[in-house]
Amino acid sequence: MRCYVCTSEASSNQYEYDACLYGDERYLRSVTCNEPSVCAAYHYQTLIPGSLNQLSTSRGCQALRYGATCEDIFNDLRKTGSVLPGQHICATCSEDLCNRAAIFPTGPVLGVMSIFLWVVR
Repeated sequence: MRCYVCTSEASSNQYEYDACLYGDERYLRSVTCNEPSVCAAYHYQTLIPGSLNQLSTSRGCQALRYGATCEDIFNDLRKTGSVLPGQHICATCSEDLCNRAAIFPTGPVLGVMSIFLWVVR
């Protein structure tokens, strides 16, 4: 399986074009995932004490194993207090290069913290 891979970070006051956010395949790198995997795309808002909230986007390979579902990953992030409740979207798919879709709302540039997204290089 091949997936698009990207990460990006931005505070909510930045308004520049972000190829990772919009899934612009002209600028995204692709990788072959280790099996068994699915392609994933994550979007979430994180808390950064003393500064603006950070908007995060990540695309890549997601291992199919216990504890690696979208909800598992967001639950882990919530436990650290780094993800705002209800401020996340995750999508997985199982066809080559299927994680390019702009599943996220348009608006300010969204960035990334890819702590729990395992990307195969």
